[in-house]
Amino acid sequence: MDEQGTATRLGLNPRAALFVLLVFSLSRLLVFGAMATSSLVLPRSQVAGWDLDNPILRPLFRWDTGWYLSIATRGYSYDGNPEKQQNVVFFPLYPLTCRLCHAITGVSVPLCGVVLSNGALLGALATLYVLVTREVGAASARLTLVLLSFFPGSLFFSTMYTESFYLLFSAQAFLAFQRERFILGGGWVGLASATRLPGILLLAPLFARVPSPLKDRQMFGRVVLAALLGVCGLAGFMTYQLIAFGDPFVYIRDEQAWGKFSAHLFGRVRTSIPAAFDAGFTLAFGALTYVVFRTLPRGYGIYTVLSIMVPLAGGQTRGMTRYLAVLFPGFIALAVMGQERRWIPWFAIPAFAFGLGYLCVRFAQWYFAS
Repeated sequence: MDEQGTATRLGLNPRAALFVLLVFSLSRLLVFGAMATSSLVLPRSQVAGWDLDNPILRPLFRWDTGWYLSIATRGYSYDGNPEKQQNVVFFPLYPLTCRLCHAITGVSVPLCGVVLSNGALLGALATLYVLVTREVGAASARLTLVLLSFFPGSLFFSTMYTESFYLLFSAQAFLAFQRERFILGGGWVGLASATRLPGILLLAPLFARVPSPLKDRQMFGRVVLAALLGVCGLAGFMTYQLIAFGDPFVYIRDEQAWGKFSAHLFGRVRTSIPAAFDAGFTLAFGALTYVVFRTLPRGYGIYTVLSIMVPLAGGQTRGMTRYLAVLFPGFIALAVMGQERRWIPWFAIPAFAFGLGYLCVRFAQWYFAS
């Protein structure tokens, strides 16, 4: 039995599982090593904020990790002022899972966050190996995992951010839709939409997979139930905010306090290297969308286009390196191109690894990373 057949029928064979573990370990070694030695490269930023008491975990907890910690330890709070940064803009599933982990195990919330994030990343990589193997073959699957794991924005997969959870849920949703297990896929979409707002966009590949015209009543019922499950995460969060704060759209209204709306889409390109990363990777993924449509089922392309457009609706590319890290169809497209043009992985992988280390150093020392 060949490797593709094994991945298709049984999931991961031992050789594939070892490869997934190796890619995960090497990429995370780079992340943790760069952060641990960051003080030797950069001085601490003058805008540095709070610090964890734990010196080992401290470099991993910067910027938005503080908001997730606040939700996990104290819950949501909102004083009615939409011009003040408050934790209501962050979705609940990830921080509440960290809180549940702490309650069950007694392990500190920060450690729970790091373990859950990295565990979710490992699960996501295993899922992607199976998914991509079924779509374009094992060789492209291996290259996809390497490109994604060493992408500069992948540093957020190992911190207390939602990226790992979202990557796992979206990959599982695509795999379920591929197998026409629509209700299961809808459940994964529901988890994704309780993790991040773009999770609702995963309904696009669901509808793209549905046979047309849809005449089978049983199939119609499965699709409707899947769609309802998919919106449950977002609907539940909005219902909570309506009950707690009297407004189901608090999470949107408070976005203005975060400076996410600007008239200058590429206005920050020249101010810093991370901003140039954001703009450059946005353009690159926009170009890769053509390859996604050409090589993968249309649901991948529709999802990719929508997922790029949503953060850009704010009028700037700030943070796009982080947002693009979870858009695995783009990495699949790049891997497929890399199979045809061998120079691509030889250039992209070292460049990605260098960028990853660079952003890890910046992040650990309280400089903007993405």
